[in-house]
Amino acid sequence: MIEPLLEIRDLTLDIGTFDGPVHVLKGIGLTVHRGDTLGIVGESGSGKTVLVRTILGIGPKRSEVKSGSLRFDGIDLLGLTDKGWRKIRGVRISMIFQDPMTYLNPLFTVGGQISDVIAAHEKASGNGVSPKAARRVRVEELLDQVGIPEPARVFASYPHQLSGGMRQRILIAMALSGKPDLLIADEPTTALDVTVQAQVLDLINELVGKLNLTVIMISHDVGAIATVAKRCAVMYRGEIVEQGLTADILAAPKHDYTKRLLDAVPEIDDEPAIAAAAVDSNAGPLLEANGLKKVYRSKSGRDFAAVDGVSFSVAPGEILGIVGESGSGKSTVARMVLRLIEPTAGEVVFDGQKVNRLDAEKLRQMRRHMQLVFQNPHSALDGRHTIADAIGEPLRLQTRMSGRDIERRVEELLDIVQLPRAFKYRYPHELSGGQKQRICIARAVSLNPKLLVLDEPTSALDVSVQAQVLEFLQELRRDLNLTYLFISHNLAVIRAICDRVIVMRRGRIVEEGFSHDLFANPQDDYTRTLIESGRKTSRQAFLEKQHG
Repeated sequence: MIEPLLEIRDLTLDIGTFDGPVHVLKGIGLTVHRGDTLGIVGESGSGKTVLVRTILGIGPKRSEVKSGSLRFDGIDLLGLTDKGWRKIRGVRISMIFQDPMTYLNPLFTVGGQISDVIAAHEKASGNGVSPKAARRVRVEELLDQVGIPEPARVFASYPHQLSGGMRQRILIAMALSGKPDLLIADEPTTALDVTVQAQVLDLINELVGKLNLTVIMISHDVGAIATVAKRCAVMYRGEIVEQGLTADILAAPKHDYTKRLLDAVPEIDDEPAIAAAAVDSNAGPLLEANGLKKVYRSKSGRDFAAVDGVSFSVAPGEILGIVGESGSGKSTVARMVLRLIEPTAGEVVFDGQKVNRLDAEKLRQMRRHMQLVFQNPHSALDGRHTIADAIGEPLRLQTRMSGRDIERRVEELLDIVQLPRAFKYRYPHELSGGQKQRICIARAVSLNPKLLVLDEPTSALDVSVQAQVLEFLQELRRDLNLTYLFISHNLAVIRAICDRVIVMRRGRIVEEGFSHDLFANPQDDYTRTLIESGRKTSRQAFLEKQHG
């Protein structure tokens, strides 16, 4: 019998907290052979990331393995010293992390950062070439391997000069630099738009074939798992409740949790499960954008129009979706609406007032009625503040509520976003990505605003929590007559919640219309491309492919 590359038997792990140990992993058993592609799917907090970080020897602080074994190519990983780990981590086992901007240093070029990883594990020299020059050649080969055009130019670029998809490819190149036997991908497509997501998934599949890689992929995106993984394991509250061939699990799930998880996955062609709120078409718009334009000037002196002549209006109680690829100008529009950045031309009118002309004090007063949920919850929350401080901050700045009243309001908001009240004592690093995003939503609605600008609010959430958040946002919209400007690259999410949709490309609006009409009969070629890209990574498309 061929010995497995990775074998996990009855792995149980606890993490110490002030309230005592928390059982994070419970009797985990997995076997991965060379050439396998294994997907691990489950909700935030189910233990997925803790499991793969334990495999890599970078588990949480105060964690303790209570029982079980963890072996890689016959090596007992739980018994390795620091010296032993240096021969394994980053060389034989590598990891693609979830958020490129968290793991790429903004002060150094991407080429320099990949070179440093290579230098830490090998001596790249020979044939009279200096180690530095040899590493540069190796880095450019890696950049070319992951499909980055002009590797020499990108070598000298800084992370902020690259798109989200390009930064994710940089992380993949970094993970491949040690020529690993096992590649672990932790939510590698979470924050990417549908076309770039499809490209990254195709790249991973291509690398598996070319390099004979063994891959473990973590994702809350069932479509992404189906695209890459031949086998799948479903985790729930620290346990593997079901595992087997991905096709079998998606077609006929056996465990009740797996069934609920798959039922929560939105599909582009699904009709919205929640009826839209009635919008008074005769009422004047709550928000108007007229001819918005934002021009940036590069170091070379060239002008670049991030947004070019964008106009739209949003009625009270309406949800307007903005969709498009990374770099299309979606987030720039959102920031101009909130006057976080000044437009080069055009104006924004909110509730009858011209936002661009307000002085500092009147703008501060208006801000309580216009709130923003950021895309990245990891950077939106201050790691030095407790969750209670984070949620209560707008209340302290904008109201005269007493400390006790603020505490009660924080508890109410935690109830609304379905998190335990005890979380108010925790810090952001103690929460999963999905839990942190729910904290950001709680903070945004704390002042009962009229307009909520949501910039990719569900990109970090697993599908079941995403469904809960979308339902919660709809209920909140109906109960408080809220108006949403909803930005997302997830077309299924846009279809599920938005009344009208704007499609942006290269700073301009290429198509707009009511959600049902636009998805049923898109008029622009770019819109059709986006919709088809979204369908390719759907569960339904996978099942149709399996049945010929």
